Amino acid sequence: MSSTHLPRIGIIGGLGNEAMVDLVEKIDAIKGADKRAFIAFGNSRLAYKPDEVMQSWKPTDEPELRKADTAIYTLRFMQYLGADVMGLACNSAHDLFRNLLPEVPVTFVDMLHRTAHTIEGTQDKVLVMGVNSLVDSGLYQAALMEQGVASTKPSVDNQQKVMAAIYDPAFGIKTAQITPDAEALLCDVIRSECEQQGCSKVVLGCTELPLALTAASCARFKRDGLIPAHIEVIDASNVLAQCLLTAHGKGKAPDGELEQYKGEHTDWFAPLAFKVSSLDAIARVQKTVFQHTVSFLAAQGKSVTGSYMHLPTLFISQTLQDAEDKLIDMGIPVYLEHDEVDTVIVDALQRYYADMDKNLAAR
Repeated sequence: MSSTHLPRIGIIGGLGNEAMVDLVEKIDAIKGADKRAFIAFGNSRLAYKPDEVMQSWKPTDEPELRKADTAIYTLRFMQYLGADVMGLACNSAHDLFRNLLPEVPVTFVDMLHRTAHTIEGTQDKVLVMGVNSLVDSGLYQAALMEQGVASTKPSVDNQQKVMAAIYDPAFGIKTAQITPDAEALLCDVIRSECEQQGCSKVVLGCTELPLALTAASCARFKRDGLIPAHIEVIDASNVLAQCLLTAHGKGKAPDGELEQYKGEHTDWFAPLAFKVSSLDAIARVQKTVFQHTVSFLAAQGKSVTGSYMHLPTLFISQTLQDAEDKLIDMGIPVYLEHDEVDTVIVDALQRYYADMDKNLAAR
């Protein structure tokens, strides 16, 4: 098989670009990852705006209409770039994307179903941790039930701790940092729920959680008595990484022009695009984007307050010349990983936040 015909794995992130980096690094650690080509799109416009987080929205409300139209265009954009297999680096967004995928001819690796399958038939009670929308939706509980697995979710008080660990503007994971405060809250929840509900397995049902509850940190927490030693912590992102590399599919180009898939509520900002030589380069450049983002906002007396605040980014393997040509045709410059990335990133951040300020002023 020639390098120009490597199976293309598409990764949709942006509902936490940190989670996309985590997934990329996990894929990179698996033998055979270099036999695939990658398209990784951290489209933060799929997320709620900062003032929309932790509110209840009806499907007909503007935030939900915007997310649906943006998700449709994101899927078609990935299809346009030639993705053969796709995965979503966000658990709770699976509910939205599942409704749209039947119209898109691509093999989709469902992280929730695959994770549930890994513990099929266990007699242990499983604690599902994630954001409010995920645990309240019952998506994981239903997937686990299909595999004969009993599950539960945190108490109201403990769920508030989970949300604080993820979203708190001072120490939450979505501020692009892992803090002792966030770690302590998550350990409190696991320890409390395992004592009160008898859980012995924990599914990390939010792709931010494995950033704080890594294999190494969980070993440390167990050693320090912060979580019970017998607890098995199941990282759904790791399951997705494994399954993306073993999935098979062949993409098909969209019918007609890509522009026809933009809806009335599509929220689009052209991503900062890079052509990269490796998965490691994706992670390295994206982390550089994070560093500049934090510094850029700090200089204005601001901080990262949710996924929507992150710059949309796109990475394509250097073998994908056709994808690069398509991006250039769309007016999206494609930079090399060794270009003056600092200057490129700062310029993109200036444009991005100017556009965001203009949109907020128009509301």
